[in-house]
Amino acid sequence: MSRVVFVDAAIPADKKKMKKHKTHVVFDGNRVFRVKKLTELEDAGEIFIDALFPELYNEVLEVLKKGARVYLLKDTTKLKKVRMKSNVEKGDENDAMLLAQIPREKFKPLTIEELELKTRMGPLINKYKHITRWKKH
Repeated sequence: MSRVVFVDAAIPADKKKMKKHKTHVVFDGNRVFRVKKLTELEDAGEIFIDALFPELYNEVLEVLKKGARVYLLKDTTKLKKVRMKSNVEKGDENDAMLLAQIPREKFKPLTIEELELKTRMGPLINKYKHITRWKKH
């Protein structure tokens, strides 16, 4: 568990609406490959990810519980700046490789406690937002 990987995360597709499952693009320093779930990165000790979607909370939580460290890019505009500086087109593979060029201090470590809280509070926050929108009308 010592490998460092950089992941351009994909929003999981709703299986009812789309038959094609979007995959995460991973760069391990040597090659670019795709995985359906972050849990497939069993030998990764550190995972640097560009974005964290609520649909990925359980995957990331499982990876953290297995002992890997996960880091989230604090500001996604930093990736855009690196892309422009490198004069590279936007694309999943390019973004995964460009994440490796961003300094480590631009990422924040994720914790099990933080993700468990987000998992529990997310639905409540969404319900609150829905009720307040409904009440306005």
